[in-house]
Amino acid sequence: MSETDSDAEISIDADELDPITFTVIWDRLVAMCNEMGKVLQRTGKSEAVSLGQDFSTGLFDREGRMVAQGNFSPGHLGSMPYAVQHVRDRYDYDDLEPGDGILLNDSYMGSGHLPDMFLVTPVFVDDRIEGFSVTIAHHIDVGGMAPGSQAVEATEIYQEGLRLFPTKVISEGELERWFVDLIEANVRLPDEVIGDLKAQQNANHHGATLFREIIEEYDRETIYTCIDEVIAQSERRVREDLREMPDGKYSFEDVMDNVRVDSGPVNLEVTIEIDDDELIFDYDGTDPATQSAINSYINYTRAYSAFVLKAITEKYLPQNEGIMKPMTVRAPEGSFLNPQPPTAANARPIINQRLVELNLGAVAKAVPDKVIAASSHFGNPNFSGEDPETGEQFILYDFMIGGVGASERKDGEEGICSSFNVTNIPVELHETRYPVVIDRLELIPDSGGAGRHRGGLGLRKDFTLFAENVSFTNLLERTESQPWGLEGGEGGDSGQTVLNPDDEAEELHPKGQFELEYGDTVSFQLSGGGGYGDPLERDPEAVREDVVKEYITVEEAHDVYGVVFHDDEDELRVDEAATESRRSELAA
Repeated sequence: MSETDSDAEISIDADELDPITFTVIWDRLVAMCNEMGKVLQRTGKSEAVSLGQDFSTGLFDREGRMVAQGNFSPGHLGSMPYAVQHVRDRYDYDDLEPGDGILLNDSYMGSGHLPDMFLVTPVFVDDRIEGFSVTIAHHIDVGGMAPGSQAVEATEIYQEGLRLFPTKVISEGELERWFVDLIEANVRLPDEVIGDLKAQQNANHHGATLFREIIEEYDRETIYTCIDEVIAQSERRVREDLREMPDGKYSFEDVMDNVRVDSGPVNLEVTIEIDDDELIFDYDGTDPATQSAINSYINYTRAYSAFVLKAITEKYLPQNEGIMKPMTVRAPEGSFLNPQPPTAANARPIINQRLVELNLGAVAKAVPDKVIAASSHFGNPNFSGEDPETGEQFILYDFMIGGVGASERKDGEEGICSSFNVTNIPVELHETRYPVVIDRLELIPDSGGAGRHRGGLGLRKDFTLFAENVSFTNLLERTESQPWGLEGGEGGDSGQTVLNPDDEAEELHPKGQFELEYGDTVSFQLSGGGGYGDPLERDPEAVREDVVKEYITVEEAHDVYGVVFHDDEDELRVDEAATESRRSELAA
C-alpha cells in the first residue's frame, strides 16, 4: 500500500500526552476489539463461531502495525499481522473504498489452514484510510476431501478446499455476486459459510465505526501518538521481564504421536535462547514436513511461539505489535514447523497444544515457576451425514477441552483450554441441531497427573449418531505419549477414541476418516494434564477432597498419594498415622 511520507509522520511528542487520556484511549482500543468479538459471536451462524468462539479480532493502524486485539485465539492473533501485511502488499490505498472487504485464507499467507478466513476492512476518516479492522473465523467447511475440510489424508493443499490469496470480495458493503456463486459451487454448507462471513463483516463494520469515533473525538495526532506509545511501552515492559530471566540456551524434545493412520511419530525439537532482552526460538532438529494435512506453516509456528513469550512475561498486557518485537523465530525451511507450498495443513489445529508444550518444556529449565505442566490434549472431530428428518447434509463441528497442567502455585483446572480461547460446545446445541445424542459428558477419574498440585482431569464425551452414511474426521493427540509433569509431578493419562464402548468396543486411530453405521457410538476420551511436584507432598486434606469430588479414587489416593482413610462409612476422614506410615513406605 502506498502513502506519502508526510501522511505517515503526523504525531505529537509523547511527553505532551496526558497519562489519563493515554489510558482511556488504550482501554477503548482494546474494548473495541472485544466488542467486535461479541458482534461476531452473536451474529455468527455456525456453532464454531457462535458458541465455540473459534475466531479472533484486531485493529491495525494505517501503517499495518497491530494496535490491539481481542482476547481470543493466540493462533489467530499471532498470525494476523502477517496476513494483514500480505493484504497491504496486494492492494494500494487508492484501490480501496469505504465498505470494501478483502478476504484471505491461504495457508502460507495466513494462519496455516484454509478454514480460517481473514477479513480485512479499511477504516476511512475524511476519505483517508486510517487503519484496518480485522477478523478471522474458522469456517465450518471450505470444500476439499472431507466434510469439515480437515482431512488428515490430504497430501497437498490443492486437495484441501477453496484457497484465496488477498481478494476483494466485498465492495461498498455488499458481497460480490461472483464470490457468493464461488462459495455455493465449492463448499458443502454455503449458507453457514456466507452467514459467518457476514458476521465477520458486521464485526469489522462495528470496529471501524468505533475507531472512527475515537479519532474524531481526540484528533488524529493524539491517536497516533498514543498508538506509538502503546507499542513502545509494551515492548519495553516485555524486554524488562526478559532481562530478569537467566541468560542461556534451553532445549527440549517431544513427539507428535502420529499424523495419519499409517504414520509413526514426528520428532519436535526447540532450543530457546534468552539473550538479555531477546528471546529466540530455534526449531532446528524438528522432522521434515509430513505427507499429511498435519503440518504447521511458519505463521502458525510464530503465533504459538508468541503465546509462550507472552505467557512468561507480561501475560496481562493487551496484545499488540510491541509485545512480539523482542522475539525471533527460526525453523528449517521444509520442516514440520516451516513447510512450503503446496504442503497440506488443514488438520494443523492439533499441533498448537504440542507447540506450546514443546516451548514450555524448554522454558521450564530456566524459569520453572512461570510455566505449567503439559495439559490435556483437546479433541476436534467433524461429523457429517444426512439428517433423516430434513434429508439435508449436516456437518457437526466440535471442540472438546479437558484439563490444564498443574503449576507451582495450584492444581490444573478442568474443562478449560490452556493454549487458546475455544470453549466446550454445549450438549444441548448439538442435540437440538443434529441427529445425535450425547450419552456421556464427564471428567475421567484418576486421569490427571499426580503431584503436589494435581493435573486437570481428562474429559470423556460419547456421541451416538442416528443417521445413515455418517463419516467423521478424528483429530486427537496424546494417545500414545503422556502429557508430562514438572518438578517430580507425574504425567497425565493418555487418551483414546473408542467405537461402541458398551458393545464390541474397537479403538479407533486418533487421526483419520471413519465411516459409521446408524446408532454407532463414538467415545472420545481425552488425556489428563500433568502434575507438578512430588505427589507425597500433597496436602492429605486436598487428596480427601479429590476423592469426595470423584476426581480420584480411594485406590489412587492410597497407591500414589499415600493417603489412608479411616474405615468410616458415614464420613471420609484422613487417618493421619496410617498416612504418615504409608508415605514413608512409598518414599523408601
